[in-house]
Amino acid sequence: MNAGDVLGSLLVQYGVRYVFGIPGGQTAPLYRFIGRSGGAIQHIHIRDERSGPYMADAYARVTGRLAVCDAVPGPGVVKFPSGLYEAYATSIPLIAVAGDIPRDWARLAPFACAAQGLDQPTLLRSVCKAVLPVTSGATMAAQVERAFAIATTGRAGPVVLNIPSDVMREEVDAAIPIAADTRYAGFPAVRVRPPAQDVEAAVRVLVQARRPVMVVGGGGLASRALDEVRTLAELLVMPVATSVSGKGVIAEDHPLAVGVLGGQYGEESANAVVREADVVFLVGLKSSQQSTFSWTLPTPAQRVVHLDVDPYEIGKVFATEVGLVGDAAAGLQDLHARIAELQPRAPDRSSWLEYVGQARRAWETDVASEAQPRTPIEPAYLLRELQRQTSADDIFVSDASFSVGWITSFYDVRKAGRRCIFPRGSATLGFGLPAAIGASLASPASRVVCVAGDGGITYAIGELSTCRKYNLPVTLVVLNNGCLGYSKWGERHGDRRYENVDFPPTDFATIARGFGCAGIRVERLDELGDAIAQGLRADGPVVLDVVVDEWAAPELRLRQERAALHKGQPAPSGPAALAAG
Repeated sequence: MNAGDVLGSLLVQYGVRYVFGIPGGQTAPLYRFIGRSGGAIQHIHIRDERSGPYMADAYARVTGRLAVCDAVPGPGVVKFPSGLYEAYATSIPLIAVAGDIPRDWARLAPFACAAQGLDQPTLLRSVCKAVLPVTSGATMAAQVERAFAIATTGRAGPVVLNIPSDVMREEVDAAIPIAADTRYAGFPAVRVRPPAQDVEAAVRVLVQARRPVMVVGGGGLASRALDEVRTLAELLVMPVATSVSGKGVIAEDHPLAVGVLGGQYGEESANAVVREADVVFLVGLKSSQQSTFSWTLPTPAQRVVHLDVDPYEIGKVFATEVGLVGDAAAGLQDLHARIAELQPRAPDRSSWLEYVGQARRAWETDVASEAQPRTPIEPAYLLRELQRQTSADDIFVSDASFSVGWITSFYDVRKAGRRCIFPRGSATLGFGLPAAIGASLASPASRVVCVAGDGGITYAIGELSTCRKYNLPVTLVVLNNGCLGYSKWGERHGDRRYENVDFPPTDFATIARGFGCAGIRVERLDELGDAIAQGLRADGPVVLDVVVDEWAAPELRLRQERAALHKGQPAPSGPAALAAG
């Protein structure tokens, strides 16, 4: 038995179902184990090592279990950081196996004097929770166990196992115990409960509030705190907003749901409610720039209660009256239990609920006015049509940039859960299609819809081959506007020369067919409904290449500017209309 066998055996014991990677000589022992495992663990052959962490990330988000990605030394491992950065910044656990050159070659690593040599741990340390060196076959089991424990406890995140190729092949004494501590097979592995005195203090503030609001971030979904968010909100008659990463923690047709908070891709219903609140209860929220209007909301006049598993987050940005260090689900359970026990008399919140209802209705009116059927096709209308034809159990995966905003504002989660996956940790282009593959493997009964711009999808277009190889039910919707939309808007405020932001015409439907996938090109509005229906019914992967208005933008500021430019015009679309403005 070699160290690769030890690694593979432990992965199986931890319940790892998939390893995403490209086979190479330095990691061959692991692949030989997978081949002999009888299907207990499966290798997913990807087309670019950048994609592996994205796939493992999305798999973990959907299942609450870990997946593994791997890469060979040097040119393979240098592609890890983008995906690790996303998982690290979004607090998603995964295990990355970094193959390395033999131990004796380490002194020759600089400038790759030893083929593929590189100081990999230094490269990776800033984008993961830990880089654990496996220095001998005898230490493999201990380091694997340590990796799973670090990844799934506290604030979750990715962990790298750096394994020299000679260590991977080293024979291991059969007497060394190989037993996984399966407490760390999923996350959160340990649910920390906030101290009772802090729960008591938070109860007092929340019950006394006249206009309370709960703002839930990605930590709420990671904790699987769906019932806890809803039941506490209902008990306190408290509206719920979310960050982009928290979207789905409460069904968005619930009377207390007010949408996504934020100045970039937020919804005005949530923004208005949070601005008017007297108490803001942050749950599993890292107070990021986009969700807090560049750290200006909550305001100094608002009282803040913050529940987070990471004590560093509490008070990091905002003055916090009560901090609760603990798991989101456990903390909300304790708050609910204490309030139910005390049965306190809360202030009359009828006027607050009336305001919340007005804000919701005003936003819904705005959305309806923007999601209009016209040509060039509006992405807002496209997302509404996708919502009409998909089920509440389907999963939407977004690439970075404008795709995030279209899903955030124009697709409503109708069933609480991880129904939307966004790259909000690092906002990296190329996340969407690999993440859709991970999500599809995590939930094979669901149709996965990936929305990506024509700029972002080219970062990972090769993964259509992976979709085809495993016949995954992924519908890739390419918003084909012929440009880098965000950058083009940015240049519009300058000299309007639009230098180096436009693409030559690209037919992604034809590209899809070249990879063996179905490809459907949509240029006219009357083609859209049937194309979506066909794309969602297909047994395997489909690309819907939808030509959309190049000046459509989901960011609040840009939407407002575009509306002002088109005021009084019956069909505001296209660059000519904007130029006239």
